Amino acid sequence: MSENTRSANTRPATTSDASAQGALRRRPLLPLREEGTTAEPMHYRVHHLTSYHYAKPVSRNYGRAHIEPRATPHQRVLSHEVVVDPTPARLTAHTDFYGNSSTYLLVDSPHTQLDVHSHARVTVAERRYPIEPMSRPWEQCLPEHWGSLLPEAGLDFVHPSPRIPAGTAAREISAEVFTPGRAIGECLADLTALIHADFTYDSAATTVSSTLVEVLAARHGVCQDFSHVGVAAARAAGLAARYVSGYLRTAPSAEGALGTAPVGEMIGSAASHAWLSVLVPGTGWVDIDPTNRTFVDQRFVTTAWGRDYADVPPLKGIVVGPPGATSTLDVAVGVVPEPPAGSSPE
Repeated sequence: MSENTRSANTRPATTSDASAQGALRRRPLLPLREEGTTAEPMHYRVHHLTSYHYAKPVSRNYGRAHIEPRATPHQRVLSHEVVVDPTPARLTAHTDFYGNSSTYLLVDSPHTQLDVHSHARVTVAERRYPIEPMSRPWEQCLPEHWGSLLPEAGLDFVHPSPRIPAGTAAREISAEVFTPGRAIGECLADLTALIHADFTYDSAATTVSSTLVEVLAARHGVCQDFSHVGVAAARAAGLAARYVSGYLRTAPSAEGALGTAPVGEMIGSAASHAWLSVLVPGTGWVDIDPTNRTFVDQRFVTTAWGRDYADVPPLKGIVVGPPGATSTLDVAVGVVPEPPAGSSPE
């Protein structure tokens, strides 16, 4: 049985098996703050196209999109625009309880295709964390140690949510990672490595409606599923953890336009991506990406966060049309570096 398909309760039986497991579960390097090592911010053009094609003309399309990058301590949004084709009768911006920007749209004329474009320019700073908070035992990151740090909104991310219920097999993952007295930084690195090694990325294995229980049983899925597993494991330990949506840096196409080719070995850059964030008192939210076995860095652009995927899907809505008006979906994402404003190209 391969490492990716064994059950959560199985333990290596031999020394060679243990060595193989150790190789697969290599923990990512913890990005700690050091003097004189700050990198320059990265500047990106971000383009996200969602295109629905309908087999028969539909008369009305009402939707809500979470496709605008949000301002964070590590990210500045320089500009953003949403363009919808056909021209919508209504296009309204909204900010939700967690500070995410979303766009409501209404198209009320007959159409066989709906295109939703998001264009943005952002800068992303390097993320490095102080040594002392990341070295504390994880138990000191529980809500009773927060003090005045996010006493209300943070509690939403401690409790179960619609897509991440309590009482799943994620408790076994949690117990394996969050052992007594272990440093929170080491725990987060190990959680990232464990999910990356024990779950197989498989875009055909799940859908947006697949449950956490199904993902934990199959050990196959995509970034959305792995983020739910990580959030569930952290919450099972009593920590605050949230689901984060966004994008990964991509490479320009051969023609120099926005493309969807991944950079390096990064998985999930051809569409919206997802990861998770855990609250660590003294440094704030620390983001990890189990899909790519890494702490989140300057290759990532954040759009929104919530309790789980249901809070921040890229686009959801209601379509009114005749029977048989089935649809197909195409998505393209480009997150391409550009020179800072005012600089001259090399």
